[in-house]
Amino acid sequence: MHGPRLPRKVAAGGGAALLAMLVLPAIHGPLTTRAGVTPSQGERVLIEESPSGCGTGSCYAPADIDIRDGATVTWFNNTATAHTVTRCTPAACAGQGPGDGPDGLGDSGPFGNGASWFFTFRTPGRYAYYCRLYGYEAMHGSVTVHNAGPRSTPTPAQPFGIPLPPLPGR
Repeated sequence: MHGPRLPRKVAAGGGAALLAMLVLPAIHGPLTTRAGVTPSQGERVLIEESPSGCGTGSCYAPADIDIRDGATVTWFNNTATAHTVTRCTPAACAGQGPGDGPDGLGDSGPFGNGASWFFTFRTPGRYAYYCRLYGYEAMHGSVTVHNAGPRSTPTPAQPFGIPLPPLPGR
């Protein structure tokens, strides 16, 4: 036995609503890509083609940044070609060396258009880097990490002026 029949207008309207619920999020949602895009975290450095002050080719913009220890830097590739963020060595960076910061900034590996790579700097110092694919003379930058000072522990507040109960054993 079948239940009551719905008028065709109601059934058709319900079908259209279901279709809209399934199709609209797919149309307005993010497009699927193969890029390794990560959310922006902390400071951002764009890899751009010929930004002001760059000359010719691609550059990191800004090339040199100052941050506090514990901050994350995200490099975002906004060019048509792959690039790297690679810690300098004296041989690769015209004698400039890696800087004096001891964190393990190594090599991002190549990442293409629309992709990003990030690194969290925990220790003060200067970190020199370059693009391994284009060389130090074409693309280089630095991150200078400053000590943020002592970290404090927050003191619990008394909500709405009500005194907190005493701790056990006191």
